[in-house]
Amino acid sequence: MNEKFGFSNFVSTDFEKHIRQSIPNYSGMRSLIPSIAENFVFKDTNIYDLGTSSGDLLCELEDYLPSSLNLSYIGYDIADNLLPSMPSKDINFYNRDITDESLKLFNTSLIFSLFTLQFIDLDKRVKLIQKVYDSLSKRGCFLVCEKIYSSEGITEDIFTFSNYESKIANGLSADEILIKQTDLKSIMKPLTQIENEQLFKDAGFRVVEVFFKSLNFIGWVLIK
Repeated sequence: MNEKFGFSNFVSTDFEKHIRQSIPNYSGMRSLIPSIAENFVFKDTNIYDLGTSSGDLLCELEDYLPSSLNLSYIGYDIADNLLPSMPSKDINFYNRDITDESLKLFNTSLIFSLFTLQFIDLDKRVKLIQKVYDSLSKRGCFLVCEKIYSSEGITEDIFTFSNYESKIANGLSADEILIKQTDLKSIMKPLTQIENEQLFKDAGFRVVEVFFKSLNFIGWVLIK
């Protein structure tokens, strides 16, 4: 069997490939983000990526959005091995714990968090979502994607099996899938769709809309 799964085992380029193999229709979801993002960015503001990993999303947005907007791009990740070694001059990447209460988010119109909140303890997750809401400009957007847990056992089983088949089709081995599933079980804390949406509404978001759903993976556009 392969070695124990862990985020520390990846470099940024390998991790991006692994994510695309692991999440069904991930590439399609990612392709939607720039055109959604451009509707919310304001000139001279900051764009944050919480759990940026390889930084690919910020690099893609920097290329997509007009330079005349004078945006600053900031990515945080707790795993320094995932951060890009050659960042753009307009993007700053930091090795930080996004649940650290000393972490400040300011002057921001757009914040991302892709498949990151699910690894954070619920009490810290609630505080982070509130911090995001409080830091956003009016009509600013929090774009968040999560793995969810189905409230119905039969659909949870169906989605889990279908996701397994998708991973196999995308080139992962049965051993790799089993190791990751076993190791993540103790650290991943997914909620149901309803539970997630209640957290967002409790933080104050006036618009909570799904823009992507594939099996038990879902993405929301949250507007302040």
